[in-house]
Amino acid sequence: MSRFMFRAGRTRSRSFAPPTVGLLLLAMVVTLSFSGSALSAQATINLGNVDSFGALSFTAMINAGANTVVNGNIGSPTSIGAGVTHPGFAAYGPGTPELAAAQAALLTAYGAAEAATPNQPTITGVNLAGKTLLPGVYNSTSGILISGPIALTLDGNGDSSSVFIFQAASSGDLTVDPTSSVTYTNGAQPCNAFWKVNSAFLKNTDHTFIGTIMALTQITLTENITVEGRVLARNADVTFIHDTINKPTCSTTSPSPPPPPPPVGTTPTPRTATAAPNPTIRPRATKKPPASTTAPTAPPKATPPKVTPPPTPKPPKHHVGLTG
Repeated sequence: MSRFMFRAGRTRSRSFAPPTVGLLLLAMVVTLSFSGSALSAQATINLGNVDSFGALSFTAMINAGANTVVNGNIGSPTSIGAGVTHPGFAAYGPGTPELAAAQAALLTAYGAAEAATPNQPTITGVNLAGKTLLPGVYNSTSGILISGPIALTLDGNGDSSSVFIFQAASSGDLTVDPTSSVTYTNGAQPCNAFWKVNSAFLKNTDHTFIGTIMALTQITLTENITVEGRVLARNADVTFIHDTINKPTCSTTSPSPPPPPPPVGTTPTPRTATAAPNPTIRPRATKKPPASTTAPTAPPKATPPKVTPPPTPKPPKHHVGLTG
């Protein structure tokens, strides 16, 4: 990282970018480098011929108490207990090609989950109960623990193809304590959640677990647990006590995004409905006003102006002189 920062500094000085812009660009690159899922979507695990199975074991498949219902194919090379039912699905025993193909596919899928590159913070020593996790690959250098009444939530971030992969160490076990559960939201799907562990012990009676468990050794469930996923054991038994396994299928429908809000500081203009003209209604014709029957009044006669004649001049008076 120090080498990367040094090179970024040299590039900035040559291009004469303002210091503020250079720091912002560097922060964006560093942020993306630490959130691997932001760069590219995590590929799902291809289950191949084991995809149709709800439960698979390498040795025995056992049930205690009332019947367990597996809504998916089941298989075991030794024995399958009578209490493990599979209504509408098949059971494959020793020597069947379907069982051999499923075991080979499980080996490949287990290796793919193990080889996935972690791109999320480590979950080593973390109790996942009450956490909300985004898609990605989560690794623990020990086991994986879910312990507490608040569910672990897998948040698909609005993407129906989001993938969650949980990796325990080669000797790390998955432990789900009483009252614990796993749920999902926002586009996440049980078909795309995978748990690669050494062994699994689900003790969360009357609660739900999400995802496909791929265990190197045994998988054990206590009473009345619902698994929305699969229980697949590579090298040992699968043990039930009156549980339900629902093999998931993926939906390709993503939730519709909400419409974008109007720009800040603006008020949406309400639409005014305009009624269409009714073609059956004709406008009334405008009537012309009737002609007037009164004769027009003649204009008054003009009176000529009165002319005053000029005054008649009087003859001059003669004065008689007196002689003395």
